[in-house]
Amino acid sequence: MTETIRPWSIYEGRLSAGSAGRIPLEMAFAMLVSDRVGVEAYELPDIFSAPSDEGDNDIMRELVRLEAELMSEEILNGKLSTYARPIGGGDIIALKPDAWEIDEPLDRFAVAALNLEHWMDAQAQPTHRIFVGEEQFKKWAGDLMRPEAFGLDDVDQILDPFGHDRKLSAENAKMDQHGDRDPSPNQTISSDPPGVGPKFLKLPVVKEMVSLSRSSIYIKITEKTFPEQTKIGGGSFWLESEIVQWIEENANKRQA
Repeated sequence: MTETIRPWSIYEGRLSAGSAGRIPLEMAFAMLVSDRVGVEAYELPDIFSAPSDEGDNDIMRELVRLEAELMSEEILNGKLSTYARPIGGGDIIALKPDAWEIDEPLDRFAVAALNLEHWMDAQAQPTHRIFVGEEQFKKWAGDLMRPEAFGLDDVDQILDPFGHDRKLSAENAKMDQHGDRDPSPNQTISSDPPGVGPKFLKLPVVKEMVSLSRSSIYIKITEKTFPEQTKIGGGSFWLESEIVQWIEENANKRQA
Protein backbone atom coordinates (compact mmCIF):
# COMPACT_ATOMS: atom_id res chain seq x y z
CA MET A 1 0.00 0.00 0.00
CA THR A 2 1.29 3.47 -0.86
CA GLU A 3 0.05 6.82 0.29
CA THR A 4 0.77 10.37 -0.75
CA ILE A 5 1.97 12.31 2.29
CA ARG A 6 2.09 16.07 2.02
CA PRO A 7 5.30 17.35 3.66
CA TRP A 8 4.75 18.32 7.29
CA SER A 9 1.05 17.37 7.18
CA ILE A 10 1.67 14.51 9.62
CA TYR A 11 2.45 17.09 12.30
CA GLU A 12 -1.04 18.59 12.10
CA GLY A 13 -3.45 17.50 14.80
CA ARG A 14 -2.88 14.18 16.53
CA LEU A 15 0.35 12.34 15.79
CA SER A 16 0.50 8.61 15.05
CA ALA A 17 0.59 6.11 17.89
CA GLY A 18 3.71 4.01 18.41
CA SER A 19 4.32 0.27 18.57
CA ALA A 20 5.87 -1.89 21.27
CA GLY A 21 9.22 -0.37 22.23
CA ARG A 22 9.20 2.06 19.31
CA ILE A 23 7.89 5.56 18.70
CA PRO A 24 7.02 7.15 15.36
CA LEU A 25 9.78 9.25 13.86
CA GLU A 26 7.49 12.28 13.76
CA MET A 27 6.81 12.02 17.50
CA ALA A 28 10.51 11.74 18.35
CA PHE A 29 11.35 14.68 16.08
CA ALA A 30 8.45 16.73 17.46
CA MET A 31 9.76 16.22 21.00
CA LEU A 32 13.26 17.22 19.91
CA VAL A 33 12.32 20.46 18.14
CA SER A 34 9.79 21.39 20.81
CA ASP A 35 12.42 21.21 23.53
CA ARG A 36 15.48 22.49 21.67
CA VAL A 37 14.00 24.98 19.20
CA GLY A 38 10.75 25.92 20.91
CA VAL A 39 8.57 24.96 17.94
CA GLU A 40 5.52 22.80 18.58
CA ALA A 41 4.58 20.03 16.15
CA TYR A 42 1.44 21.76 14.87
CA GLU A 43 3.47 24.87 14.00
CA LEU A 44 5.77 23.06 11.56
CA PRO A 45 3.34 23.01 8.59
CA ASP A 46 2.89 26.79 8.75
CA ILE A 47 6.61 27.46 9.19
CA PHE A 48 7.55 25.40 6.14
CA SER A 49 4.67 26.58 3.95
CA ALA A 50 5.41 30.26 4.54
CA PRO A 51 7.38 32.10 1.83
CA SER A 52 11.02 32.96 2.36
CA ASP A 53 11.18 36.24 4.25
CA GLU A 54 14.79 36.48 5.46
CA GLY A 55 13.21 36.78 8.89
CA ASP A 56 11.65 34.62 11.60
CA ASN A 57 10.35 31.83 9.36
CA ASP A 58 13.65 31.38 7.55
CA ILE A 59 15.51 31.29 10.85
CA MET A 60 13.11 28.75 12.37
CA ARG A 61 13.34 26.57 9.25
CA GLU A 62 17.11 26.56 9.50
CA LEU A 63 17.03 25.65 13.19
CA VAL A 64 14.64 22.75 12.51
CA ARG A 65 16.84 21.60 9.61
CA LEU A 66 19.86 21.50 11.92
CA GLU A 67 17.96 19.28 14.36
CA ALA A 68 17.08 16.92 11.48
CA GLU A 69 20.76 16.71 10.51
CA LEU A 70 21.78 16.10 14.12
CA MET A 71 19.32 13.24 14.58
CA SER A 72 20.12 11.64 11.22
CA GLU A 73 23.84 11.69 12.04
CA GLU A 74 23.15 9.81 15.26
CA ILE A 75 21.16 7.23 13.27
CA LEU A 76 24.04 6.84 10.82
CA ASN A 77 26.45 6.43 13.72
CA GLY A 78 24.34 3.61 15.13
CA LYS A 79 23.34 5.46 18.30
CA LEU A 80 19.67 5.37 17.26
CA SER A 81 17.93 2.42 15.62
CA THR A 82 15.14 3.00 13.13
CA TYR A 83 12.46 0.66 11.83
CA ALA A 84 10.01 0.56 8.95
CA ARG A 85 6.41 -0.65 8.91
CA PRO A 86 4.20 -0.82 5.81
CA ILE A 87 1.72 2.06 5.61
CA GLY A 88 -1.58 0.64 6.76
CA GLY A 89 0.02 -2.01 8.97
CA GLY A 90 2.23 -5.07 8.77
CA ASP A 91 5.49 -6.49 10.02
CA ILE A 92 8.16 -4.12 11.28
CA ILE A 93 11.69 -4.51 9.95
CA ALA A 94 14.92 -2.88 11.09
CA LEU A 95 16.38 -0.23 8.82
CA LYS A 96 20.12 -0.34 8.23
CA PRO A 97 21.94 2.89 9.11
CA ASP A 98 22.99 3.10 5.45
CA ALA A 99 19.36 3.89 4.60
CA TRP A 100 20.06 7.32 6.08
CA GLU A 101 22.87 8.13 3.64
CA ILE A 102 20.79 10.86 2.01
CA ASP A 103 21.57 14.43 0.99
CA GLU A 104 18.65 16.16 2.73
CA PRO A 105 17.44 14.44 5.91
CA LEU A 106 14.85 17.16 6.47
CA ASP A 107 12.78 15.81 3.55
CA ARG A 108 12.46 12.47 5.31
CA PHE A 109 11.52 14.02 8.64
CA ALA A 110 8.84 16.04 6.83
CA VAL A 111 6.93 12.85 5.98
CA ALA A 112 8.42 10.40 8.54
CA ALA A 113 8.23 7.71 5.85
CA LEU A 114 10.20 6.30 2.93
CA ASN A 115 9.93 4.10 -0.11
CA LEU A 116 11.65 0.96 1.12
CA GLU A 117 12.82 -0.10 -2.35
CA HIS A 118 13.85 3.37 -3.52
CA TRP A 119 14.89 4.84 -0.18
CA MET A 120 17.42 7.24 -1.78
CA ASP A 121 14.68 8.96 -3.81
CA ALA A 122 12.89 11.58 -1.70
CA GLN A 123 10.27 11.93 -4.45
CA ALA A 124 9.36 8.22 -4.50
CA GLN A 125 5.91 7.34 -3.18
CA PRO A 126 6.30 6.33 0.51
CA THR A 127 5.56 2.69 1.27
CA HIS A 128 6.66 2.46 4.92
CA ARG A 129 6.36 4.63 8.01
CA ILE A 130 9.48 5.08 10.15
CA PHE A 131 9.85 4.36 13.86
CA VAL A 132 12.68 4.94 16.36
CA GLY A 133 13.76 2.68 19.22
CA GLU A 134 12.11 4.26 22.25
CA GLU A 135 14.70 3.47 24.93
CA GLN A 136 17.60 4.45 22.66
CA PHE A 137 15.93 7.73 21.81
CA LYS A 138 15.25 8.56 25.45
CA LYS A 139 18.84 7.76 26.41
CA TRP A 140 20.30 9.81 23.54
CA ALA A 141 17.89 12.71 23.82
CA GLY A 142 18.28 12.75 27.59
CA ASP A 143 21.72 14.31 27.11
CA LEU A 144 20.25 17.03 24.88
CA MET A 145 16.81 17.68 26.30
CA ARG A 146 15.56 18.59 29.75
CA PRO A 147 14.19 15.56 31.69
CA GLU A 148 10.73 17.10 31.86
CA ALA A 149 10.56 16.95 28.05
CA PHE A 150 9.61 13.29 28.54
CA GLY A 151 6.81 14.12 30.96
CA LEU A 152 3.41 12.55 30.29
CA ASP A 153 1.72 15.93 29.98
CA ASP A 154 4.16 17.09 27.29
CA VAL A 155 3.79 13.82 25.36
CA ASP A 156 0.02 14.24 25.53
CA GLN A 157 0.30 17.73 24.11
CA ILE A 158 2.59 16.57 21.29
CA LEU A 159 0.29 13.67 20.40
CA ASP A 160 -2.85 15.79 20.31
CA PRO A 161 -2.15 19.51 20.89
CA PHE A 162 -5.70 20.65 20.24
CA GLY A 163 -7.20 17.89 22.39
CA HIS A 164 -4.75 18.88 25.12
CA ASP A 165 -5.92 22.50 24.87
CA ARG A 166 -9.55 21.40 25.12
CA LYS A 167 -8.69 19.39 28.22
CA LEU A 168 -7.01 22.42 29.79
CA SER A 169 -10.02 24.59 28.96
CA ALA A 170 -12.31 22.12 30.71
CA GLU A 171 -10.03 22.01 33.73
CA ASN A 172 -9.84 25.81 33.84
CA ALA A 173 -13.62 26.06 33.73
CA LYS A 174 -13.79 23.90 36.85
CA MET A 175 -11.05 25.94 38.51
CA ASP A 176 -12.97 29.15 37.80
CA GLN A 177 -15.55 28.00 40.32
CA HIS A 178 -12.87 28.23 42.98
CA GLY A 179 -11.31 31.45 41.72
CA ASP A 180 -8.14 29.69 40.57
CA ARG A 181 -7.38 29.45 36.86
CA ASP A 182 -4.45 28.66 34.56
CA PRO A 183 -2.80 31.76 33.10
CA SER A 184 -3.57 33.00 29.62
CA PRO A 185 -0.70 32.92 27.08
CA ASN A 186 0.27 36.49 27.97
CA GLN A 187 0.05 36.15 31.72
CA THR A 188 2.61 35.17 34.33
CA ILE A 189 2.42 32.43 36.93
CA SER A 190 3.98 31.87 40.32
CA SER A 191 4.89 28.50 41.76
CA ASP A 192 4.14 29.76 45.27
CA PRO A 193 1.50 31.87 47.05
CA PRO A 194 1.32 35.56 45.99
CA GLY A 195 4.45 37.46 46.92
CA VAL A 196 6.42 34.27 47.63
CA GLY A 197 8.75 32.31 45.37
CA PRO A 198 9.79 32.77 41.74
CA LYS A 199 7.63 34.41 39.09
CA PHE A 200 7.42 32.85 35.64
CA LEU A 201 6.76 34.63 32.34
CA LYS A 202 5.26 33.42 29.05
CA LEU A 203 7.01 34.11 25.75
CA PRO A 204 4.87 37.12 24.66
CA VAL A 205 5.78 38.90 27.90
CA VAL A 206 9.48 38.02 27.50
CA LYS A 207 9.50 39.26 23.89
CA GLU A 208 8.04 42.59 24.98
CA MET A 209 10.51 42.97 27.85
CA VAL A 210 13.65 42.27 25.80
CA SER A 211 12.45 43.68 22.42
CA LEU A 212 13.50 40.52 20.56
CA SER A 213 11.59 38.28 18.17
CA ARG A 214 10.78 34.70 19.07
CA SER A 215 13.38 33.29 16.69
CA SER A 216 16.06 35.66 18.02
CA ILE A 217 15.34 34.51 21.57
CA TYR A 218 15.63 30.82 20.68
CA ILE A 219 18.81 31.41 18.68
CA LYS A 220 20.36 33.12 21.68
CA ILE A 221 19.26 30.20 23.85
CA THR A 222 21.08 27.75 21.56
CA GLU A 223 24.10 30.06 21.74
CA LYS A 224 23.76 30.05 25.55
CA THR A 225 23.52 33.85 25.61
CA PHE A 226 19.92 34.01 26.88
CA PRO A 227 18.14 32.36 29.83
CA GLU A 228 16.68 28.95 29.02
CA GLN A 229 12.97 28.34 29.30
CA THR A 230 11.41 25.93 31.79
CA LYS A 231 8.70 23.46 30.82
CA ILE A 232 5.66 23.64 33.11
CA GLY A 233 2.86 21.33 32.06
CA GLY A 234 2.48 21.86 28.34
CA GLY A 235 3.99 25.34 28.17
CA SER A 236 7.35 27.13 28.26
CA PHE A 237 8.06 29.75 30.90
CA TRP A 238 11.01 31.95 31.85
CA LEU A 239 12.03 33.05 35.31
CA GLU A 240 11.33 36.77 35.60
CA SER A 241 14.43 37.23 37.76
CA GLU A 242 16.66 35.75 35.03
CA ILE A 243 15.11 37.95 32.34
CA VAL A 244 15.55 41.06 34.46
CA GLN A 245 19.16 40.08 35.16
CA TRP A 246 19.78 39.56 31.42
CA ILE A 247 18.35 43.01 30.66
CA GLU A 248 20.49 44.64 33.33
CA GLU A 249 23.67 42.86 32.19
CA ASN A 250 23.13 43.94 28.60
CA ALA A 251 22.39 47.50 29.68
CA ASN A 252 25.65 47.55 31.65
CA LYS A 253 27.56 46.27 28.60
CA ARG A 254 26.20 49.12 26.46
CA GLN A 255 27.15 51.68 29.09
CA ALA A 256 30.65 50.26 29.54
